[in-house]
Amino acid sequence: MRVVLIGTAQDGGVPQAGCGCSRCVSALRDPSKALHPACCLVEGSDGSLHLIEASRALPQQLGIAAISLGIGNTLVPDTVTITHAHLGHIDGLGQFGKEVMGSSGTRLIASKSVIDFIRKRGLISPFEVNNVERSVPFSPSEKCGFQFEFIPIPHRDEFSDTHAIKVIGPVSSLLFLPDHDDWVETLDMVGQSSIREWLKSLEIDFALIDGTFWSENELGGRDMSQIPHPPISDTIGRLGRKEDGDPEVIFFHLNHTNPVIDPSSDECRELSSLGWSVGEQGTTFVL
Repeated sequence: MRVVLIGTAQDGGVPQAGCGCSRCVSALRDPSKALHPACCLVEGSDGSLHLIEASRALPQQLGIAAISLGIGNTLVPDTVTITHAHLGHIDGLGQFGKEVMGSSGTRLIASKSVIDFIRKRGLISPFEVNNVERSVPFSPSEKCGFQFEFIPIPHRDEFSDTHAIKVIGPVSSLLFLPDHDDWVETLDMVGQSSIREWLKSLEIDFALIDGTFWSENELGGRDMSQIPHPPISDTIGRLGRKEDGDPEVIFFHLNHTNPVIDPSSDECRELSSLGWSVGEQGTTFVL
């Protein structure tokens, strides 16, 4: 089975609406430089297709997945799994409706509070609903050959609760963690004393980790407490250099201001020198 990373940006994407920075302007002029909101597509061993998150860039992201998997130019997911109810993670759900894809019976997998929020938004009709119990592995379809596990995570729960997703394959496993508030709260919630100990306890080979910002000073005078995310500089300060037995840690969910988007930046070189990396759209993980 395979997992394709089809979105590496924060909810606003790159270019971001209302922004005239050089990176966003460049992406407007050259669509090949665009980054889509954080999202993955999982291909089961039976050929079934399972979307994690549904962003407004759904057409482009499904195209990236189709090309990366070598399965033609178009595809339709069999299931959609959502981590939480913030805009960039659910605003593609409407495209499954009659106005676009006209889907029916697609399985929508999320916690009860996420499902309740989606229902209030009027986006539930194309889907068969499946509420998930946290920390109980399950298969999203009967013969897909892998399992998901929902892991509770603290993150601005004004609309719904939030979960990371562990994708458990027949050989390897992957953590999908696009959003959380800070490492102190997260490690307390999962009952671990360090990032390395937590990742080791999960028995994963790949960790897609919230890398929204590089530092707390990235947005100038804006109050960062309103949009809490652990900056990459804090995460690598806690992790240090990659050690034997560590999973591959890949940072994604990148804000358009994050310097690691530029592979030639000092920050990206620092990250690489420690043995960690930045996510790239179209990267495929074999599990």
